[in-house]
Amino acid sequence: MKLRIKPDPKIKNFLWPKYKTGGAAAFDLYLQEDISLRPGEPAEISLGFSTDMDPGWAVEILPRSSTGMRCGVYIWNTLGLIDADFHGVWCAKIDCQTPCRFRRGDRLLQAIIRKVDRAEDVEVEHAARGDHSGSTGGNENKITN
Repeated sequence: MKLRIKPDPKIKNFLWPKYKTGGAAAFDLYLQEDISLRPGEPAEISLGFSTDMDPGWAVEILPRSSTGMRCGVYIWNTLGLIDADFHGVWCAKIDCQTPCRFRRGDRLLQAIIRKVDRAEDVEVEHAARGDHSGSTGGNENKITN
């Protein structure tokens, strides 16, 4: 699989993502600018590039474990997912548990390339009215037609 990275032309001296070791499962994503985070104030950051990716693949973006331990950085919607047919600039919405500052060049996030299998056909069955299968109970979770 080839992941073709296209730096945003607005970024001077683009910092290229890279695997730091031969056995690394994920490649590191470098901040292209300084950022400050405050708990409860999610920030959307540009990762500074777009990609072309072979069909049948996707990329997951997640915090590096060291940044999670340092100040509790997390992806706001739990996980970033880049589909093969997305060609825009990669971004991530992040938040933190304690205030922290990061500098351009810091490795805050990482990305894992995954093979993606798709179902040939997807069928959706609706539960009959009053059926609470899979529910924790209560009518607020009832599926209706």
